[in-house]
Amino acid sequence: MNKTISTILAACLIWLPAQAQSYREKIAADPDRAGGVYHSYEYVEVPSTPAPDGYRPFYISHYGRHGSRYHIKLQYFDGATKTLDSARTEGLLTEDGMSLSRQLDTLLEEHQGMAGMLTERGAGEHRGIASRMFTNYKDVFSGRRNEVACVSSYIPRCLISMSNFTAELLDCANLEDIDGLDFSYRTGPKYLDYLSADVKSDRAYDKKRYAMADSMRHAIVSTDRFIAAIFKNPATAASRVGDPMKFVHEVFIGGGISQCTDARPDIFSHFTLDELVGLWRIENSKMYSKYCNAVGFGGYYVSAAKPLIADFVEKADAALEKGSRRAADLRFGHDTGILPFVSAIGIKGLDDSMLSSKADERWASFEMIPMGANFQMIFYGNASGNVIVKMLYNEKETSLPALGKGPYYLWKELRSYLVDRMNALDGSLLEQDTKESEHNGI
Repeated sequence: MNKTISTILAACLIWLPAQAQSYREKIAADPDRAGGVYHSYEYVEVPSTPAPDGYRPFYISHYGRHGSRYHIKLQYFDGATKTLDSARTEGLLTEDGMSLSRQLDTLLEEHQGMAGMLTERGAGEHRGIASRMFTNYKDVFSGRRNEVACVSSYIPRCLISMSNFTAELLDCANLEDIDGLDFSYRTGPKYLDYLSADVKSDRAYDKKRYAMADSMRHAIVSTDRFIAAIFKNPATAASRVGDPMKFVHEVFIGGGISQCTDARPDIFSHFTLDELVGLWRIENSKMYSKYCNAVGFGGYYVSAAKPLIADFVEKADAALEKGSRRAADLRFGHDTGILPFVSAIGIKGLDDSMLSSKADERWASFEMIPMGANFQMIFYGNASGNVIVKMLYNEKETSLPALGKGPYYLWKELRSYLVDRMNALDGSLLEQDTKESEHNGI
Protein backbone atom coordinates (compact mmCIF):
# COMPACT_ATOMS: atom_id res chain seq x y z
CA MET A 1 0.00 0.00 0.00
CA ASN A 2 1.19 3.51 -0.82
CA LYS A 3 2.81 4.95 2.33
CA THR A 4 0.93 8.26 2.05
CA ILE A 5 -2.44 6.53 1.73
CA SER A 6 -1.56 4.23 4.62
CA THR A 7 -0.71 7.21 6.79
CA ILE A 8 -4.00 8.94 5.93
CA LEU A 9 -6.04 5.82 6.71
CA ALA A 10 -4.29 5.40 10.04
CA ALA A 11 -5.02 9.01 10.89
CA CYS A 12 -8.67 8.50 10.00
CA LEU A 13 -8.93 5.44 12.26
CA ILE A 14 -7.57 7.51 15.12
CA TRP A 15 -9.77 10.52 14.31
CA LEU A 16 -13.13 8.78 14.05
CA PRO A 17 -13.43 7.36 17.57
CA ALA A 18 -11.94 10.55 19.00
CA GLN A 19 -14.69 12.51 17.30
CA ALA A 20 -17.38 10.15 18.63
CA GLN A 21 -16.14 10.68 22.20
CA SER A 22 -15.12 14.32 21.82
CA TYR A 23 -17.84 15.70 24.09
CA ARG A 24 -16.62 13.48 26.93
CA GLU A 25 -13.04 14.55 26.37
CA LYS A 26 -14.02 18.20 26.29
CA ILE A 27 -15.98 17.96 29.54
CA ALA A 28 -13.08 16.11 31.14
CA ALA A 29 -10.76 18.95 30.09
CA ASP A 30 -13.13 21.59 31.50
CA PRO A 31 -15.97 20.26 33.70
CA ASP A 32 -17.73 23.65 33.52
CA ARG A 33 -18.73 22.67 29.99
CA ALA A 34 -21.19 20.22 31.50
CA GLY A 35 -23.23 23.33 32.32
CA GLY A 36 -24.32 23.31 28.67
CA VAL A 37 -26.60 26.27 28.05
CA TYR A 38 -25.28 27.84 31.29
CA HIS A 39 -21.65 27.51 30.23
CA SER A 40 -19.77 30.79 30.18
CA TYR A 41 -18.59 32.03 26.81
CA GLU A 42 -15.31 30.60 25.58
CA TYR A 43 -13.29 32.52 23.02
CA VAL A 44 -10.60 30.64 21.14
CA GLU A 45 -8.69 32.46 18.44
CA VAL A 46 -9.02 30.68 15.10
CA PRO A 47 -7.71 31.46 11.60
CA SER A 48 -9.79 33.80 9.45
CA THR A 49 -10.20 33.30 5.71
CA PRO A 50 -9.10 36.50 3.92
CA ALA A 51 -11.67 38.20 1.75
CA PRO A 52 -11.10 38.12 -2.02
CA ASP A 53 -8.89 40.88 -3.40
CA GLY A 54 -10.57 44.22 -3.56
CA TYR A 55 -13.28 43.52 -0.98
CA ARG A 56 -13.54 45.49 2.27
CA PRO A 57 -16.04 45.09 5.13
CA PHE A 58 -18.62 47.88 5.40
CA TYR A 59 -21.61 46.57 7.40
CA ILE A 60 -22.29 44.05 10.19
CA SER A 61 -25.61 42.43 11.12
CA HIS A 62 -25.46 40.74 14.52
CA TYR A 63 -27.44 38.86 17.17
CA GLY A 64 -26.04 38.22 20.64
CA ARG A 65 -27.44 36.23 23.50
CA HIS A 66 -27.06 37.94 26.87
CA GLY A 67 -23.88 37.10 28.74
CA SER A 68 -23.41 34.97 31.85
CA ARG A 69 -26.18 35.54 34.38
CA TYR A 70 -27.66 34.40 37.65
CA HIS A 71 -30.38 31.75 37.59
CA ILE A 72 -33.77 33.24 36.86
CA LYS A 73 -35.45 31.29 39.67
CA LEU A 74 -33.91 30.29 42.98
CA GLN A 75 -36.15 27.24 43.17
CA TYR A 76 -33.98 25.63 40.50
CA PHE A 77 -31.59 24.65 43.27
CA ASP A 78 -32.81 26.01 46.62
CA GLY A 79 -34.73 22.79 47.35
CA ALA A 80 -31.45 20.87 47.36
CA THR A 81 -29.87 23.65 49.43
CA LYS A 82 -32.57 23.41 52.11
CA THR A 83 -32.34 19.61 52.19
CA LEU A 84 -28.58 19.76 52.74
CA ASP A 85 -28.83 22.52 55.35
CA SER A 86 -31.33 20.47 57.35
CA ALA A 87 -29.23 17.32 57.07
CA ARG A 88 -26.09 19.22 58.10
CA THR A 89 -27.83 20.50 61.23
CA GLU A 90 -28.78 16.93 62.11
CA GLY A 91 -25.24 15.65 61.53
CA LEU A 92 -26.26 13.45 58.59
CA LEU A 93 -23.70 14.70 56.06
CA THR A 94 -20.27 13.38 55.20
CA GLU A 95 -17.39 15.84 54.86
CA ASP A 96 -18.09 15.94 51.13
CA GLY A 97 -21.75 16.63 51.90
CA MET A 98 -20.91 19.46 54.29
CA SER A 99 -18.63 21.01 51.67
CA LEU A 100 -21.41 20.81 49.08
CA SER A 101 -23.91 22.32 51.51
CA ARG A 102 -21.65 25.31 52.19
CA GLN A 103 -21.03 25.81 48.48
CA LEU A 104 -24.74 25.83 47.67
CA ASP A 105 -25.32 28.27 50.52
CA THR A 106 -22.70 30.56 48.98
CA LEU A 107 -24.37 30.28 45.59
CA LEU A 108 -27.80 30.98 47.01
CA GLU A 109 -26.54 33.98 48.98
CA GLU A 110 -24.98 35.49 45.87
CA HIS A 111 -28.31 35.08 44.04
CA GLN A 112 -30.27 37.10 46.59
CA GLY A 113 -31.79 40.10 44.85
CA MET A 114 -30.02 39.22 41.59
CA ALA A 115 -32.10 36.40 40.05
CA GLY A 116 -31.93 36.56 36.27
CA MET A 117 -29.50 39.50 36.22
CA LEU A 118 -26.27 39.74 34.27
CA THR A 119 -23.12 38.96 36.23
CA GLU A 120 -19.78 40.73 35.99
CA ARG A 121 -18.53 37.81 33.95
CA GLY A 122 -21.39 38.31 31.49
CA ALA A 123 -20.53 42.00 31.13
CA GLY A 124 -16.92 41.09 30.38
CA GLU A 125 -17.98 38.55 27.76
CA HIS A 126 -19.83 41.20 25.75
CA ARG A 127 -17.00 43.68 26.06
CA GLY A 128 -14.62 41.06 24.71
CA ILE A 129 -16.84 40.21 21.74
CA ALA A 130 -17.30 43.89 20.91
CA SER A 131 -13.57 44.62 21.15
CA ARG A 132 -12.73 41.81 18.75
CA MET A 133 -15.50 42.89 16.35
CA PHE A 134 -14.04 46.40 16.25
CA THR A 135 -10.45 45.20 15.88
CA ASN A 136 -11.19 42.64 13.17
CA TYR A 137 -13.56 44.83 11.15
CA LYS A 138 -12.27 48.32 11.84
CA ASP A 139 -13.21 49.49 8.35
CA VAL A 140 -16.88 49.08 9.30
CA PHE A 141 -16.57 51.68 12.05
CA SER A 142 -14.03 54.09 10.58
CA GLY A 143 -15.49 54.88 7.16
CA ARG A 144 -18.33 57.08 5.97
CA ARG A 145 -20.87 54.89 7.78
CA ASN A 146 -21.35 55.85 11.40
CA GLU A 147 -24.82 54.66 12.45
CA VAL A 148 -24.96 51.76 14.90
CA ALA A 149 -28.57 50.69 15.56
CA CYS A 150 -29.15 48.59 18.69
CA VAL A 151 -32.31 46.73 19.66
CA SER A 152 -32.71 44.60 22.76
CA SER A 153 -35.07 42.44 24.70
CA TYR A 154 -36.36 44.54 27.57
CA ILE A 155 -35.24 41.93 30.09
CA PRO A 156 -32.45 43.62 32.15
CA ARG A 157 -29.71 41.06 31.43
CA CYS A 158 -30.04 41.82 27.71
CA LEU A 159 -30.13 45.57 28.22
CA ILE A 160 -26.96 45.48 30.34
CA SER A 161 -25.30 43.22 27.78
CA MET A 162 -26.11 45.79 25.10
CA SER A 163 -24.78 48.59 27.30
CA ASN A 164 -21.44 46.85 27.82
CA PHE A 165 -21.12 45.88 24.16
CA THR A 166 -21.70 49.39 22.83
CA ALA A 167 -19.61 51.02 25.55
CA GLU A 168 -16.69 48.86 24.44
CA LEU A 169 -17.20 49.80 20.79
CA LEU A 170 -17.14 53.45 21.78
CA ASP A 171 -14.02 52.96 23.92
CA CYS A 172 -12.28 51.25 20.99
CA ALA A 173 -13.27 54.08 18.65
CA ASN A 174 -11.96 56.68 21.08
CA LEU A 175 -8.62 54.87 21.36
CA GLU A 176 -8.34 55.01 17.57
CA ASP A 177 -9.37 58.70 17.51
CA ILE A 178 -12.49 57.79 15.53
CA ASP A 179 -15.23 60.34 16.12
CA GLY A 180 -18.86 60.41 15.18
CA LEU A 181 -20.22 56.93 15.88
CA ASP A 182 -23.95 57.47 16.30
CA PHE A 183 -25.66 54.86 18.51
CA SER A 184 -29.43 54.42 18.71
CA TYR A 185 -31.17 52.18 21.25
CA ARG A 186 -34.58 50.52 21.11
CA THR A 187 -36.35 48.07 23.41
CA GLY A 188 -39.87 46.97 24.25
CA PRO A 189 -42.37 44.16 23.61
CA LYS A 190 -42.58 44.83 19.86
CA TYR A 191 -38.84 44.22 19.53
CA LEU A 192 -38.97 41.08 21.63
CA ASP A 193 -41.71 39.84 19.28
CA TYR A 194 -39.06 39.19 16.66
CA LEU A 195 -35.89 38.94 18.75
CA SER A 196 -37.31 35.93 20.57
CA ALA A 197 -40.75 35.15 19.20
CA ASP A 198 -43.14 32.98 21.19
CA VAL A 199 -44.50 29.77 19.79
CA LYS A 200 -47.92 28.46 20.73
CA SER A 201 -47.76 25.80 23.41
CA ASP A 202 -48.32 22.24 22.29
CA ARG A 203 -48.96 19.91 25.22
CA ALA A 204 -48.53 16.74 23.18
CA TYR A 205 -45.18 18.04 21.92
CA ASP A 206 -43.93 18.96 25.40
CA LYS A 207 -45.20 15.69 26.87
CA LYS A 208 -43.18 13.82 24.28
CA ARG A 209 -40.06 15.83 25.10
CA TYR A 210 -40.40 15.29 28.86
CA ALA A 211 -40.94 11.55 28.36
CA MET A 212 -37.80 11.37 26.23
CA ALA A 213 -35.77 13.20 28.88
CA ASP A 214 -37.10 10.99 31.70
CA SER A 215 -36.29 7.88 29.71
CA MET A 216 -32.73 9.06 29.09
CA ARG A 217 -32.28 10.18 32.70
CA HIS A 218 -33.10 6.82 34.21
CA ALA A 219 -31.20 4.94 31.53
CA ILE A 220 -27.87 6.73 31.78
CA VAL A 221 -27.69 8.33 35.24
CA SER A 222 -27.44 6.56 38.59
CA THR A 223 -27.83 8.57 41.80
CA ASP A 224 -26.55 5.85 44.15
CA ARG A 225 -22.89 6.86 44.31
CA PHE A 226 -23.66 10.56 44.67
CA ILE A 227 -26.16 10.07 47.51
CA ALA A 228 -23.76 7.71 49.31
CA ALA A 229 -20.94 10.26 49.01
CA ILE A 230 -23.04 13.11 50.44
CA PHE A 231 -25.00 11.40 53.24
CA LYS A 232 -23.61 9.23 56.04
CA ASN A 233 -26.55 6.86 55.90
CA PRO A 234 -28.21 6.45 52.48
CA ALA A 235 -31.25 4.85 54.09
CA THR A 236 -31.78 7.88 56.31
CA ALA A 237 -31.03 10.14 53.33
CA ALA A 238 -33.99 8.70 51.44
CA SER A 239 -36.41 10.23 53.94
CA ARG A 240 -34.73 13.64 53.58
CA VAL A 241 -34.13 13.69 49.84
CA GLY A 242 -37.42 12.37 48.51
CA ASP A 243 -36.85 11.88 44.78
CA PRO A 244 -33.06 11.31 44.50
CA MET A 245 -33.03 12.08 40.79
CA LYS A 246 -34.67 15.47 41.37
CA PHE A 247 -32.23 16.21 44.19
CA VAL A 248 -29.18 15.35 42.09
CA HIS A 249 -30.56 17.31 39.15
CA GLU A 250 -31.02 20.42 41.32
CA VAL A 251 -27.44 20.19 42.55
CA PHE A 252 -26.28 19.77 38.95
CA ILE A 253 -28.24 22.82 37.79
CA GLY A 254 -26.75 24.85 40.64
CA GLY A 255 -23.32 23.68 39.57
CA GLY A 256 -23.95 24.75 36.00
CA ILE A 257 -24.69 28.37 36.88
CA SER A 258 -21.98 28.72 39.53
CA GLN A 259 -19.33 29.36 36.85
CA CYS A 260 -21.18 32.55 35.88
CA THR A 261 -20.98 34.09 39.35
CA ASP A 262 -18.26 35.94 41.24
CA ALA A 263 -17.78 33.30 43.94
CA ARG A 264 -17.84 30.36 41.49
CA PRO A 265 -18.14 27.55 44.06
CA ASP A 266 -16.88 24.33 42.45
CA ILE A 267 -20.07 22.30 42.82
CA PHE A 268 -19.23 20.08 39.86
CA SER A 269 -16.24 18.70 41.80
CA HIS A 270 -18.71 16.51 43.75
CA PHE A 271 -19.68 14.61 40.60
CA THR A 272 -17.71 11.95 38.77
CA LEU A 273 -16.96 12.47 35.08
CA ASP A 274 -19.52 9.79 34.18
CA GLU A 275 -22.20 11.58 36.20
CA LEU A 276 -21.40 14.96 34.69
CA VAL A 277 -21.43 13.58 31.16
CA GLY A 278 -24.68 11.71 31.72
CA LEU A 279 -26.48 14.70 33.23
CA TRP A 280 -25.16 16.94 30.47
CA ARG A 281 -26.39 14.54 27.77
CA ILE A 282 -29.93 14.78 29.11
CA GLU A 283 -29.96 18.57 29.14
CA ASN A 284 -28.23 18.66 25.75
CA SER A 285 -30.92 16.49 24.16
CA LYS A 286 -33.70 18.56 25.77
CA MET A 287 -32.28 21.77 24.32
CA TYR A 288 -31.80 20.23 20.90
CA SER A 289 -35.28 18.72 20.80
CA LYS A 290 -36.96 22.00 21.69
CA TYR A 291 -35.14 24.61 19.66
CA CYS A 292 -33.53 22.71 16.78
CA ASN A 293 -34.88 20.58 13.97
CA ALA A 294 -34.82 17.28 15.85
CA VAL A 295 -36.10 14.09 14.24
CA GLY A 296 -39.46 13.19 15.74
CA PHE A 297 -40.17 16.73 16.90
CA GLY A 298 -40.42 18.41 13.53
CA GLY A 299 -38.54 21.54 14.45
CA TYR A 300 -41.72 22.87 16.03
CA TYR A 301 -40.14 25.82 17.81
CA VAL A 302 -37.88 26.66 14.86
CA SER A 303 -40.88 28.54 13.45
CA ALA A 304 -40.04 31.25 16.02
CA ALA A 305 -37.19 32.33 13.73
CA LYS A 306 -39.47 33.58 10.94
CA PRO A 307 -39.69 37.24 12.02
CA LEU A 308 -35.99 37.34 12.94
CA ILE A 309 -34.92 36.12 9.49
CA ALA A 310 -37.15 38.79 7.99
CA ASP A 311 -35.47 41.41 10.17
CA PHE A 312 -31.97 40.38 9.03
CA VAL A 313 -33.02 40.58 5.38
CA GLU A 314 -34.91 43.87 5.67
CA LYS A 315 -32.15 45.64 7.59
CA ALA A 316 -29.49 44.40 5.19
CA ASP A 317 -31.54 45.67 2.26
CA ALA A 318 -31.77 49.08 3.93
CA ALA A 319 -28.05 49.14 4.70
CA LEU A 320 -27.25 48.40 1.06
CA GLU A 321 -29.33 51.29 -0.26
CA LYS A 322 -27.42 54.15 -1.82
CA GLY A 323 -26.52 56.75 0.75
CA SER A 324 -27.03 54.51 3.78
CA ARG A 325 -24.86 55.39 6.76
CA ARG A 326 -25.66 52.22 8.69
CA ALA A 327 -22.48 50.54 9.92
CA ALA A 328 -24.06 47.87 12.10
CA ASP A 329 -27.35 46.45 13.31
CA LEU A 330 -26.85 44.92 16.76
CA ARG A 331 -29.49 42.74 18.41
CA PHE A 332 -29.44 41.50 22.00
CA GLY A 333 -31.71 38.68 23.09
CA HIS A 334 -31.92 35.14 24.36
CA ASP A 335 -31.02 31.54 23.57
CA THR A 336 -34.65 31.06 22.49
CA GLY A 337 -34.06 33.64 19.76
CA ILE A 338 -30.66 32.76 18.36
CA LEU A 339 -30.90 28.96 18.48
CA PRO A 340 -34.11 28.60 16.42
CA PHE A 341 -32.68 31.20 14.03
CA VAL A 342 -29.41 29.38 13.26
CA SER A 343 -31.36 26.11 13.11
CA ALA A 344 -33.85 27.54 10.65
CA ILE A 345 -31.20 28.89 8.29
CA GLY A 346 -29.17 25.67 8.62
CA ILE A 347 -25.67 26.71 9.66
CA LYS A 348 -23.07 23.96 9.76
CA GLY A 349 -23.87 21.57 12.60
CA LEU A 350 -27.57 22.39 12.41
CA ASP A 351 -28.05 21.75 8.70
CA ASP A 352 -29.75 18.38 9.09
CA SER A 353 -31.98 16.61 11.58
CA MET A 354 -30.82 14.19 14.26
CA LEU A 355 -32.52 12.15 16.90
CA SER A 356 -32.41 14.29 20.03
CA SER A 357 -31.26 11.30 22.07
CA LYS A 358 -28.18 11.13 19.83
CA ALA A 359 -27.61 14.87 19.52
CA ASP A 360 -24.44 14.66 21.61
CA GLU A 361 -22.73 12.73 18.83
CA ARG A 362 -22.54 15.89 16.71
CA TRP A 363 -24.01 18.77 18.72
CA ALA A 364 -22.79 20.16 22.03
CA SER A 365 -24.78 22.85 23.82
CA PHE A 366 -21.68 24.24 25.53
CA GLU A 367 -20.28 25.07 22.08
CA MET A 368 -23.47 25.99 20.24
CA ILE A 369 -25.46 27.95 22.82
CA PRO A 370 -23.27 29.11 25.72
CA MET A 371 -23.86 32.39 27.51
CA GLY A 372 -22.99 35.19 25.08
CA ALA A 373 -23.58 33.04 21.98
CA ASN A 374 -23.55 35.27 18.90
CA PHE A 375 -24.14 35.30 15.17
CA GLN A 376 -22.55 37.84 12.85
CA MET A 377 -22.97 38.54 9.15
CA ILE A 378 -20.05 40.59 7.81
CA PHE A 379 -20.82 42.38 4.52
CA TYR A 380 -17.98 43.18 2.12
CA GLY A 381 -18.08 45.32 -1.02
CA ASN A 382 -15.73 46.08 -3.88
CA ALA A 383 -15.30 48.97 -6.31
CA SER A 384 -17.70 47.35 -8.77
CA GLY A 385 -20.52 47.32 -6.24
CA ASN A 386 -20.53 43.57 -5.68
CA VAL A 387 -21.43 42.41 -2.17
CA ILE A 388 -20.35 39.22 -0.44
CA VAL A 389 -21.08 38.04 3.10
CA LYS A 390 -19.15 36.00 5.63
CA MET A 391 -20.96 34.49 8.62
CA LEU A 392 -19.54 33.92 12.08
CA TYR A 393 -21.04 31.85 14.85
CA ASN A 394 -19.46 32.45 18.24
CA GLU A 395 -16.77 34.36 16.35
CA LYS A 396 -15.81 31.35 14.23
CA GLU A 397 -16.43 31.16 10.51
CA THR A 398 -19.46 29.07 9.70
CA SER A 399 -21.22 28.02 6.53
CA LEU A 400 -24.56 27.05 5.04
CA PRO A 401 -23.97 23.58 3.58
CA ALA A 402 -27.17 23.80 1.55
CA LEU A 403 -25.85 26.91 -0.19
CA GLY A 404 -22.21 25.90 -0.56
CA LYS A 405 -19.07 25.54 1.48
CA GLY A 406 -18.49 29.25 2.11
CA PRO A 407 -17.29 31.05 4.10
CA TYR A 408 -18.10 33.83 1.61
CA TYR A 409 -21.42 34.01 -0.21
CA LEU A 410 -22.80 36.41 -2.78
CA TRP A 411 -25.40 38.49 -0.97
CA LYS A 412 -27.98 38.13 -3.74
CA GLU A 413 -27.75 34.33 -3.45
CA LEU A 414 -27.68 34.36 0.34
CA ARG A 415 -30.66 36.73 0.44
CA SER A 416 -32.70 34.45 -1.81
CA TYR A 417 -31.76 31.47 0.34
CA LEU A 418 -32.81 33.22 3.55
CA VAL A 419 -36.14 34.30 2.08
CA ASP A 420 -36.83 30.73 0.94
CA ARG A 421 -36.00 29.39 4.40
CA MET A 422 -38.22 32.00 6.02
CA ASN A 423 -41.16 31.27 3.75
CA ALA A 424 -40.88 27.55 4.51
CA LEU A 425 -41.55 28.15 8.22
CA ASP A 426 -45.05 27.86 9.64
CA GLY A 427 -45.91 31.34 10.83
CA SER A 428 -49.28 30.17 12.16
CA LEU A 429 -47.50 28.74 15.20
CA LEU A 430 -46.40 32.17 16.37
CA GLU A 431 -48.17 33.90 19.23
CA GLN A 432 -49.49 37.36 18.42
CA ASP A 433 -48.91 38.88 21.85
CA THR A 434 -45.75 38.88 23.92
CA LYS A 435 -45.99 38.78 27.70
CA GLU A 436 -43.11 39.48 30.01
CA SER A 437 -43.87 36.38 32.06
CA GLU A 438 -43.30 34.21 29.01
CA HIS A 439 -39.76 35.52 28.67
CA ASN A 440 -38.66 35.42 32.30
CA GLY A 441 -37.32 31.91 31.77
CA ILE A 442 -35.03 32.63 28.84
